[in-house]
Amino acid sequence: MALALLGLTACAPSPAQVTAQPLRDHASSSSATAPLPLRFELANGENLAGRVWQHAQPRHIVLGVHGFNDYSKAFESLAQHLRAELGATVYAYDQRGFGANPEPGIWPGTDPLLADLRRISAQLRLQHPGLPLTVVGESMGAALVWVAASEAPGLVADQVVLKAPAVWGANSMPWFQRWGLQFMNAVAPDMTFTGRGVQSLGITPTNDPEVSRDLSRDPLFIKATRVSSLAGVTSLMGRAQSLSDVPPQRSLVLYGLRDRIIPPAPVCDWLTHLNASGSARNTLDFAIYPEGWHLLTRQLQTHQVLLDLEQWLVQHPLATQTNVQQAQVSVCAKLP
Repeated sequence: MALALLGLTACAPSPAQVTAQPLRDHASSSSATAPLPLRFELANGENLAGRVWQHAQPRHIVLGVHGFNDYSKAFESLAQHLRAELGATVYAYDQRGFGANPEPGIWPGTDPLLADLRRISAQLRLQHPGLPLTVVGESMGAALVWVAASEAPGLVADQVVLKAPAVWGANSMPWFQRWGLQFMNAVAPDMTFTGRGVQSLGITPTNDPEVSRDLSRDPLFIKATRVSSLAGVTSLMGRAQSLSDVPPQRSLVLYGLRDRIIPPAPVCDWLTHLNASGSARNTLDFAIYPEGWHLLTRQLQTHQVLLDLEQWLVQHPLATQTNVQQAQVSVCAKLP
């Protein structure tokens, strides 16, 4: 499990208030609209860095929640697509302990992450009354969205999307991995690991070399991971994987069968659990991509994923859409 998560580094109470100012983003193309920087002001006086891709007359509001060791820039391609094709204004924020926030690489705890997400989504609802609000989580962010929407008090959103959800809990790990992580977290929680060498094992989040180079050079993308952070994200993933309740919102799960960061085995366990509970029948939509990698909107085959997201957000049926039972068959068939 630790090696796979390190593959991400191998590329190298009151609602929040949101303020924006112009941003120079040298990574944006000349034809794209550069995002604006944000400070999401929280109730306790703290704030979180973020960005927004604004549309002058938005028809949809989207909030992006990034994955482990990543930050808000992760939603660049998705935001540009949804802004151009759907007239969406897309927000994304750096979660505590990630990106441009203080103490990057220090795990803040799952509950503060959940509280931040719920505050920010509630504020976006107040800022944009009458517009549909969709929360999109990627990897660890998807696990967080799943927990926030499924557990009380819930999540303010009309729709939720889980991209490559990180549902690799301890129950899906061999005993020696569980024991090893627990032991290392007890004796050396501040020890760090990098992703050096894991690409030679085929563990990489994307097949797009340009994306890999960009991540490896990005100073805000965390490249040395503490043991305590691995233990923290594993706890979050287990909490998401074990939930029997599902979000009340219309929900979409996107997963690629070439994902080596969150491989098919734990996802198969999660889908088997959902099917056994019966709670997910007729409430969850799935799109399974046989050639999809972990970073589904940052891979060479990203066009179909972006098109599917666009169509699903406006409630058009997808050619790739399946239900939870069919998704279980497709994912579990990849097991040795």
